[in-house]
Amino acid sequence: MKATLFIVEDDINSIELLKEIFEEKQYELSCFTSPLEALDALSREGLPDLILTDLMMPEMDGIELLNRVRGISPQLPVIMMTAYGSIQTAVEALKNGASDYITKPLNFEELTLAVSNALELSRLRRRVEGLSRDERSRYKPATLMGEHELMKKARNELIKVAQAATTCVLLRGESGTGKNLAACIIHYNSPLANGPLVELNCAAVPANLLESELFGYRKGAFTGAVSDKQGIIEQADGGTLFLDEIGEMPLEVQSKMLNFLESHQLRRLGDVKLREVDLRLITASNHDLEAAVAEVSFRQDLFFRINVVHCHLPPLRELGGDVLVIARKFIAEFNQQFNKRVAGISPQAEQELLAHDWPGNVRELRNIIERAMLFCDGERLESEDILLSSKAAERKVEPGEFRIPAEGLKWEEHERQVLSQTLARCGNNQSKAAKLLSMSRDTFVYRLKKYGLD
Repeated sequence: MKATLFIVEDDINSIELLKEIFEEKQYELSCFTSPLEALDALSREGLPDLILTDLMMPEMDGIELLNRVRGISPQLPVIMMTAYGSIQTAVEALKNGASDYITKPLNFEELTLAVSNALELSRLRRRVEGLSRDERSRYKPATLMGEHELMKKARNELIKVAQAATTCVLLRGESGTGKNLAACIIHYNSPLANGPLVELNCAAVPANLLESELFGYRKGAFTGAVSDKQGIIEQADGGTLFLDEIGEMPLEVQSKMLNFLESHQLRRLGDVKLREVDLRLITASNHDLEAAVAEVSFRQDLFFRINVVHCHLPPLRELGGDVLVIARKFIAEFNQQFNKRVAGISPQAEQELLAHDWPGNVRELRNIIERAMLFCDGERLESEDILLSSKAAERKVEPGEFRIPAEGLKWEEHERQVLSQTLARCGNNQSKAAKLLSMSRDTFVYRLKKYGLD
């Protein structure tokens, strides 16, 4: 599709010359000798991709035209041309929002390059704005599904919090309740929606690397720092930083985080320069942070700072019939993804879904529906399609089969008990105990040392 250009120039000869240049470049041109005619065309014909205007014209100068255009479209690129080139006029044009400034006599290569660059920048800006609109549409508050009063309350809180773009928010709830989704809803329904949303799970980064990941570093700050690196806090400037599992942050990093939140300034590792960063912080945790404060594993002052507002996302087991509402929405999603036509859920399967306690919450429900949809060949999901952990626990245990409790188990504690009991049974003879467990003596001794049983 051809780019459209408005040329505003009171000199006919200059217009003819410009037409010759840009028609050859396959642009679609509209030429005006009057700025008022150009403004009228903006209201009648819609916005072009770029305006190229002279500065000195009898009816209205280019600066005034630029200001009028900015009132119609703040993002429309405008390039100023003039024979009266000076630092003062260039600065004034750029301050008023001109994309570029070209002096006469025109250098055609310089002019075509300026137009090309301005059009590319405009294209990229529209693409970013389009992506932002898509994200806003994708993360409407209703994306957090459910009609239960607890879920309605959570959605209302998120909507209110989203508008307060400077307020720190702490999202609380069990794993799988949708804290990541809630963070996206807050960001994309806030005044910061056009800024970046940067996410980091504090539990997913080794403790000794978390500080450099957050704050960045200068080249040579430590072994392996071969170049400067911007931390994710700086990357979130002008937008939102979402820190999941904030309770896993080491105490020394908590101190630096608190200083940043108080001052809005940070210093990269190995740097002396302070950098200003403006952002909104959203944090999340599925742990009891008050207990962590009592155990002195989480700073009380940081807890107060991040807990200006907290939103609780309820567990799925408390949402009653919402289990079926959410399950049906997942069915619709996977019908499209797998090109299937599953119409619903059988009564027996519905009862099983309602009776399940959902330890993994909505994430678990989504995974179960996805698996069921993948293997379902009928018009609805039947009981045999729904593979719940509670059903697996009720299955008859075959002779010699080890049964995992429905609530799960702590493997290291279980292994420690097996080693200890086997050693006692063999009268503390390590060789006999190792043989009884079908492992080498060295392996057995290693595991004893691991649990302090040697």
